[in-house]
Amino acid sequence: MKRIFSLLILAFAVHQIQAQGFKLGIKAGGNFTTNTSASFQDNYKGGFHAGIFGRIKASDIVGIQVEGLISSIKLSVTPNTAIFRNGLTDLKATYIHVPILLNISPVPLISIQAGPQIGMTINQTKDALRVGGDALKNRDFSMLAGIQLNLSKLSVFGRYSFGLSDIKNVTTIQESWKSKMLQAGIGISL
Repeated sequence: MKRIFSLLILAFAVHQIQAQGFKLGIKAGGNFTTNTSASFQDNYKGGFHAGIFGRIKASDIVGIQVEGLISSIKLSVTPNTAIFRNGLTDLKATYIHVPILLNISPVPLISIQAGPQIGMTINQTKDALRVGGDALKNRDFSMLAGIQLNLSKLSVFGRYSFGLSDIKNVTTIQESWKSKMLQAGIGISL
């Protein structure tokens, strides 16, 4: 009986919060990633992302969207790059990305999104470097800009992410490794 009562209170609370312009949801889509460094080929390689979002409207035009995403990326290594171990063709990594986006909706169906994103590496190609060790730092910082189509419970989005921090975990080279990512996907409000 306590569980049923608790679920009813939770359902009522979620309904009241959503009435105030707050939405929770899930989202998924594709990532297409490359890097600014000559150590990588300049082609976008496919990956995926999936996670949750929370969106709150401050007014009919302005709102904030915070997401928690697990993202899989792949970067093509330039052949014969001296720092990578022999035979390595792709550097793969899994990140937890947390974007915090300002939503500006000039019309109810469209949101223009922009804001920062923090990334934390949770897995990557092991011993990718010729001297051993991981090639990528544990954290990165980037900015996002994009557009989102907002339907009743469905949203469709596309955005571009450009890295602001150097993600290389290598001290023997001077060039910066900054990521560039195109993302597209859908979200469903719960």
